[in-house]
Parts: sequence; structure tokens; C-alpha cells
Amino acid sequence: MWTKIRQQIYRGLLVCVAAGCLTACDRTIHEYPRSTDMLVLVELNADRTPPVYYKGLNYNEKGEYFEEELTPEPSRAYVPDERLCSRFIVELYQVPSPDASVEKGSLCERREIVVDRLAQPPQDTLDFHVTEGHYKVLAWGDYTPEARVGDWHFDTHRLNAVKENVDQTLQVNHHKNSAAGSCDFSISSTRYGYEVSVGDSGSIASVTPAGAPLVTVHMERPSGRFRLWATDLQEFSRKRSLSVNDLQVKIVYKQYVSVGYNVETATLNDFMESRDMDMAPVTVADDGSLLLAYDYVLTDDGREDHVLIDVFVYDSDGHEINHYQNVDVPLYRNRETVLRGPFLTQSVGSGDIGIDDGFDNEIVVVIPD
Repeated sequence: MWTKIRQQIYRGLLVCVAAGCLTACDRTIHEYPRSTDMLVLVELNADRTPPVYYKGLNYNEKGEYFEEELTPEPSRAYVPDERLCSRFIVELYQVPSPDASVEKGSLCERREIVVDRLAQPPQDTLDFHVTEGHYKVLAWGDYTPEARVGDWHFDTHRLNAVKENVDQTLQVNHHKNSAAGSCDFSISSTRYGYEVSVGDSGSIASVTPAGAPLVTVHMERPSGRFRLWATDLQEFSRKRSLSVNDLQVKIVYKQYVSVGYNVETATLNDFMESRDMDMAPVTVADDGSLLLAYDYVLTDDGREDHVLIDVFVYDSDGHEINHYQNVDVPLYRNRETVLRGPFLTQSVGSGDIGIDDGFDNEIVVVIPD
């Protein structure tokens, strides 16, 4: 009898062991290792407000000027052509440490998207699957023809070396309007899972209602804008039988002008000794002044830059009407400088186009290492 009881107990133990083995095998088969990837959302927030006024320079008939600080209120807005769209390029880099540059890291992804030309911030949100580590996001936005999306006024092959396409003839300088920004974030593991910290402060990233971390890239114009107004249109009209539509204006930049921009560092990284720009003035203000020219010039972040320009005015046959040279233009990122003077009737300078060896004021150009 005891023998039968022992046999039954033995059989029961074997059944329990076998069941345990099957259960363990089932766990082994179905409990896959957790993925180390994490979803991070990158929000593009490009400022669409017009540049605020910066400085006003009022020139006289001798080439002298009076400078004033302008009230920092929004300047005149511009509505882009309906044939255009807004293009954004985003580069995501993994870097060895939070303070390392993208040159020391590796490009994880590069994306190009388009949105409506009038899209307000946030213009779009992109999703990236990333692993634990340190990351930098570089973002650039500009206008491009909707029918032919791609580089137009800027070469954006690398966002830490954006180049202005200076050989391109522009019909509307406002289409050079652009936006740039960057953001750092880090992903670290904790006992509760992964944590995303943003920027130098290391603050924890906000999350969407679905629980995904959200990293915002704030973008603004990498350029300063200036407008050049002729205050002597009425005097000019009395002296010459020419209409505004007969005028052509050439702006000559000299003694170095910026043509390259590093989105990561928000600094200039390429210059040209001289270049020129042609415009046809058409805007007459309520006070009777004529907008001769305007432009967007790439600038460093957080400091005032300067360009030196010559202004040449021609008739429709290409004959020079007037020149006004060595106009100093102070520029500040995402600000507008207003220049006013008798640029149609008062001649200042030798009239030679090119580098002025006789100009003895200091124009400082900082070239990063």
C-alpha cells in the first residue's frame, strides 16, 4: 500500500515539474527584450511676426547722419506670393556630450517638409525614435516655389554651413525671409524608465496628452532687415521729368558682407568682399518718401553687425542719375534698420563702383575659428 502511495506522489511531482518547465518555456518564448528606442516629438515653432524696428539713420546732403534708437514695435508685414510654400529642414544629431558640436557627432536623420506659406507656429511636429544619449536638433525654414520644392535662395546642404545663393537674380527680396533655430536634449534611463531633459538647464521635457516627450525648436530670422528711403522725391520730380517707374537702383555691398550662416552656433561663417543687388523702387510712403531698396542680411546672434553700401540710381536706359556712397548700415538679428536721406538728388562719393580705399571708418568683421 505504501508503495502505491509513494508512486502516486512521485507521479504528481513529475507532473508539477513538467508543468513548471512548460510555463517557463512559455515565458521565454513570449517575453521579448524591451526595445531601447524612445519616441520623441520635435515641434517647429517659427516666429512669423515682422521684425521690430531697431535704429534709424537720417543722412544729409554731405553724407553725414544722425542715428536714433527706434521704438521696438513691429515693422511693415509682408505676405508671400501665393505660389510659394514654407519649407523646413530638420537635422537630428547624436553627440558624445551635451557641449559637443555636431561636427563631433553623427547625423541620425535629416528631413524636409513643406507647409502652407502662411502657417502659424507651431508649423509642424516630427516624430523621432532615438536611444539613450545626447542630441542636437538644427532647423531651418525658408520659402520655396510650391511647384518645385528645394533650395532656392539658400544652399542648405548642411545646416551648420548654410550659404546664400548670391548669384541668383531676385524679383522680391522678401522671399529671402527665413528662420533658424536649434535645441539640445538628452535621454537618460531611470528606475522608472527613460527621461528627456532639454537645453542647458536640463529641465524635463513637456509631454503630450498621449505621454510622448515634446522638444520645441524656437526659430527666428537669422538676418537683419534694412529699408532705404529717399526723402527728396518731390525735389527730384521738379528737376527731372522721370517717373518712379523709370528708375533702377543698384546697391553695392563692399568691405565684406555675410553670405554664410551656422544654425548650430547662430553665427556667420562665410563672407564675400563685395556684391551688388538691383532693385526697382515702386513704393511711395504717405509722407512722400520713396522706398529705393531693402534687403535681408545674415547676422550674428546677440550682437550688432554692420555693412557698408553704395547707392546708385539709374534711368531706364542705364544712365546714372545719382550716387550716394559709404552708407553705414547697422544690423541686428530679427530687427529692421530704417535709413532716410536725399539719395536721389545729393551726390556723395567719387561715383566709382567697388572697394573704396579712401573710406577710413572701421567696419569690424568677426570670423569664427
